Parts: sequence; C-alpha cells; structure tokens
Amino acid sequence: MKKGLVFLVLVLFVVSVNGQTSFTSGWLPKVVVSAKTSSTTKWVNSIEAREVFYEDEFAFSHSLVDVSSIFSIKSDVNKSFNVGYIIRFKDDDIIHRTVQHFNLVQSFDALKLGHRFGFEQFFESGAKPQYRTRYRASLEKALSGDKVDVKEWYVKLSNEYLWQFNEEDLEVRLSPYLGYQLSKKDKLEFGLDYRLGKLLDTPKKNSLWFRTTWYISL
Repeated sequence: MKKGLVFLVLVLFVVSVNGQTSFTSGWLPKVVVSAKTSSTTKWVNSIEAREVFYEDEFAFSHSLVDVSSIFSIKSDVNKSFNVGYIIRFKDDDIIHRTVQHFNLVQSFDALKLGHRFGFEQFFESGAKPQYRTRYRASLEKALSGDKVDVKEWYVKLSNEYLWQFNEEDLEVRLSPYLGYQLSKKDKLEFGLDYRLGKLLDTPKKNSLWFRTTWYISL
C-alpha cells in the first residue's frame, strides 16, 4: 500500500510539472454539524471557506464560501445514501449544487476502508447546467489500538477522481489527514488537499490546500 501511494504521488508530480503554468495554494477551514433524526437517518450541515494565499504569486484573497445541507439514509450497517444541496457564494455569483452519494464502509481489524460514489449537478444564472461524477476511496487507521477512542489520534488518507461531463475534464485529489477525537461528540482533522485538474488538457491546473475540519455531533 505504501509503495502504491508513493508511486501515485510521483505520477501526479511528474504530470503536474509537465506543462504546468498555474499553481494555487491556501486554506480550507470547515465546520460540520450532524444530528441523528432517527436510528437510520442523519442530517448533516456544513460551512466551508476558501482562502487563497498564493495564485501564481503571493497574495491573500477570499475566494468563496460553501454552505451545505445533506440528508443521509442508512440502508445497512455499512451502507448509506446521501441527498443534499450546496450553495456556493463566489464573488457576485451564486452557484447551486444538488448531490447524490452512495457510501460503503468496510472494516478490517484496525482499518476502515471507505468508498463514495457520487453524482452532482451545478446550476448558475446565465450558464448551462454542469454535471459531475466522482469516486473517492479513503483509509482510516487508529494510531493506538484497534479503534479510535476519546483523546486519541488517527490517520486518514483519501484518493478521489472527479469527471466533469460538460467540459470533459478529469481531476485527481490526494489528501492525507491527521485526526484527533476530542470527545464522543466532536473531532478535529487537519492535513493537505492536493488537486490536479485539467488532467487531459494542457496546461494543467494545480492546487495545494491546508485543510482543517471540525466535526460536531449533536
């Protein structure tokens, strides 16, 4: 697994260097608040900002804010479906997004392997609707024991592929995180979020974000 990860990072680096003309970096702070509405359903709300520190040169700017509301339905112990709505505020533009996700979690002793398959639709005034599909694989492991307990650390690694139908654009994301279980009701995660877009075109679009997420369960 480690060799495969190193190989993937090297491939992404080589691809990004060839023909690279743009690079963006910044911070993605996010707060996620969830509440169970029944034994099989959950309501998840979040707010995320995008603060740019570097865009071909060092310059701080506020890019956007995403506000989301998602309803999750658990169909099995390890399976769930998500349907929701995300509104994005970017400059003077407002972008509406509807999402449908299928989630599958597999447990292997001290490891958790997650899969997410998703479809998304984007709507914006004065623009044609956009459609995207995505697949994400994630691996989570407790750093002490077989499961994550309160006041314990864990690591998470995710690899995601996004396909934009209208623009025929492929994007790859690689995200290593370090998490800490603050209590039974909340946890913190922080790490890096590397994105390589326009993978089938030239020039490529690169971005590297420092991400911090606070998860709160009510």
